Amino acid sequence: MTRDGAQSDGKAMSFEYEVESGRWTWSQGLRELHNLAPGETPTTDLILDRMVEKDRAVMLTRFRHHLDHAGPYSCVYSLVRSDGHVRRVIFVGESEAVGGKVKRLPGFVVDLTEPILETARAAVAASAEHRAAIEQAKGALMLTFGVEEDGAFELLRAYSSRHNIKLAEVAHRIVAGLCDPAFSRDEPVRSLLDIVMALEPRDGASNLPVPRS
Repeated sequence: MTRDGAQSDGKAMSFEYEVESGRWTWSQGLRELHNLAPGETPTTDLILDRMVEKDRAVMLTRFRHHLDHAGPYSCVYSLVRSDGHVRRVIFVGESEAVGGKVKRLPGFVVDLTEPILETARAAVAASAEHRAAIEQAKGALMLTFGVEEDGAFELLRAYSSRHNIKLAEVAHRIVAGLCDPAFSRDEPVRSLLDIVMALEPRDGASNLPVPRS
């Protein structure tokens, strides 16, 4: 937990939106990030209400667009928890269509709020040895999710900090996942989504191979 009680301890922050029913399913980590009370149901209106006003129009426009158009999406915005604390987050995912009609929007959220100075210093120190993997991982995130270079690096930093894994190792695991037949998918976006979600520890361990040093 961070000092304001927001989730940052490595729990998965994933979600899925069912278009026909309008139903959101949030992981426990995402519920904690938004400070939802037990039994409180996540809704689109709740997300917009918790969002800072200047970000609402952009987020709503992108959300509506991806209800009709399948493909990757991402959006960075600030939310105000019910306890008054402000968090800066990025939503990343892919809207999936069946028979040409979008049926669901799965994805994950990364909290970008906390400064990660030690991770940044470690990344700089490791850049000479691991630059290729870091650049490949950033490139994959940028191309697949449509984020800028800084946003891609923030994703790597956030996962590094939240899971207590060196940034270079996160990059190596993503690159390894891209080459792993187990993550082969018809859609590159689905493949990378599964790779990133596999970074979330289950039973204390990641589901991606640890790179050799």
